Amino acid sequence: MKRLFAQGNVMTLTKQLWLAVVGIMALAFGIGLLVSVWSAQQYLQDQLRLKNLDNANSLALSMSQVEKDPVLVELLLSAQFDIGHYQQIRLVSPTGEVIVERVSDARVERVPEWFVKLVPLRAEPGIALVQDGWRQYGTLTVVSHSSFAYQALWQGNLRLLGWFLAGALLCGLIGTLILRKITRPLGEVVKQAQAIGARRFITIPEPRTQEFRRVVRAMNALSGQVRSMLEEESAQLEKLRRDAQYDALTGLMNREHFMKSLQLALSDEQSAPVGTLFILRLSDLIGMNKTLGREATDSLLKRVAAALLAYCPDPACLVGRLNGSDFALLVPNVESDARQHTQQLFARVQLSINDPSTATQHVLLLGAAVYHHGDPLSQVLSRADLALSLAPPEGGSAVEEGDVRIEWKPASSLLASWRALIESALEQKQVQFATYPALSGQGELIHFEAPARMQNMESAAWMSAQEFMPWVSRLGLIERIDAVIFERALDWLQTNEGAICLNMSGQSVCDPQQVAHLARSLKNRLPLAQRLWIDIPEFVAYRHAAEFRVFCNTLKPLGCKIGLEHVGNQIGRMGELYDVGLDYLKIDSAIIRDIDQSMGNQTFLRGLCTIAHAMGMITIAEGVLNQQEADCLKSLGFNGMTGPGIRLGQETP
Repeated sequence: MKRLFAQGNVMTLTKQLWLAVVGIMALAFGIGLLVSVWSAQQYLQDQLRLKNLDNANSLALSMSQVEKDPVLVELLLSAQFDIGHYQQIRLVSPTGEVIVERVSDARVERVPEWFVKLVPLRAEPGIALVQDGWRQYGTLTVVSHSSFAYQALWQGNLRLLGWFLAGALLCGLIGTLILRKITRPLGEVVKQAQAIGARRFITIPEPRTQEFRRVVRAMNALSGQVRSMLEEESAQLEKLRRDAQYDALTGLMNREHFMKSLQLALSDEQSAPVGTLFILRLSDLIGMNKTLGREATDSLLKRVAAALLAYCPDPACLVGRLNGSDFALLVPNVESDARQHTQQLFARVQLSINDPSTATQHVLLLGAAVYHHGDPLSQVLSRADLALSLAPPEGGSAVEEGDVRIEWKPASSLLASWRALIESALEQKQVQFATYPALSGQGELIHFEAPARMQNMESAAWMSAQEFMPWVSRLGLIERIDAVIFERALDWLQTNEGAICLNMSGQSVCDPQQVAHLARSLKNRLPLAQRLWIDIPEFVAYRHAAEFRVFCNTLKPLGCKIGLEHVGNQIGRMGELYDVGLDYLKIDSAIIRDIDQSMGNQTFLRGLCTIAHAMGMITIAEGVLNQQEADCLKSLGFNGMTGPGIRLGQETP
């Protein structure tokens, strides 16, 4: 009963329904019982009265026809008393003297005494005259025993109680089923309200119940308004981003943003190990303006930009406009065939700006420089400028490959060698991760970044992710690397304090078996999930939206935190994430670089932090190099920072 009568402020509708059913049925049973008992009492008393009267008349008639021998009269009364169910039989003479009397001392059996006292049966005794010829012999009084009447009354009330209880149970069960069906939309409303509380602005179908429909319609309207606001804010942020980072005419990266992205490609360990930087120049742009006019020249520049974008549609490629006549294209993982790429690119751009049917030919120069990860930016730019200066005598394009490097790493064409190297590291469990801190603006640890590391079994050297991950991806082994790093992270959490943040590839996010495996691992060690953060590349959230939502819906309920890394190129689509419930955003280091000196990016990042916080996400800056950048980011509203300039303990940027 204590469970049933729960506290009023937490009582469910089902409990309230059961209480109502119990109350109504108890009231109905009480009224029905009173009516039934009263009716049965009256009926039984009438039946006992008639029985007493009939038995008295019958016995008196029999006694009137026999001799009035005292012994014979007593035997006749005793015989009648013994074969019947009587409480008392008494024969009294006309003078009031008791001739014969028999009284039963039997108690009412199988009926509670309290019931007998509560419902008394008072039937009038049967009275008849006994004649002796024409003379009155005596007065006979007969009182039947009421035990059978009490038993019948008691059993009837027990049956009534049983039927009422069965009816109450049946009504309760039917009412519960009906209530569950009616209130099923209420559960969806609760889930929607919880999602909105978690900054996931979802909508649900409107139920048929009118009252619930009004509530759901209002909630959906709220979610729609917030979604519209997020989409508008995202569109404004995208405009700010493009104004700050892109050329207004061609839509390519401006010089500042391209240089920062190039620096990141050379220094970030997740970037490709090799690549080629192309610099393209339109000669005599001023003369073109005078000869062709501004509109025609602008159209020509747009065609150049379109040709560069079409040549390398890979998101890893970088295309920028350095100044009025110079363009730049960064293509990763291009080394040995750089000359072939240079000739193809030169021919494509030349075809886009020169009409074979006219005699006018625009002069185009193209220089290419092969780079390796870790090369200084100034050195790569110098080699590209040198190649550009050598382009005229070499037919318009030239390649500067720099110093030939002899390294232990297998050549790019030897996939079998890389496969053997990676498989060996996996089998011998020589795949691990390094740890770098991500700190809050107050210097408190948020989590440890955990980039992957793999040991080269030939040289015993540990390779960074940028050295082996491109080959891992090409060989289709990235899910195995992710699974191993995931298990290593759980082992680390078992023996260390603090949180760990893993990088999860798009292949793992889109693989249902991999997601199920990760979920099973977390379910076996649920307390550790609270300290696990998972980074997903920004492009995965939009390019594989359905799989990304399944990934989040599977792992987030287990307690881990999920966010996007390298955020910055698709800010305009952030409104699409209104229903995911991400925990954080990590802003790409190309935007963070020299943020203290870039007013345009400061405006953009301040708005980004505002909208991220409105969606319940914290913002973390990637690749912070120095204290000046850290101070500026803190003033813009960033919640955390990571990078070469962020250190734990006494170390300072």
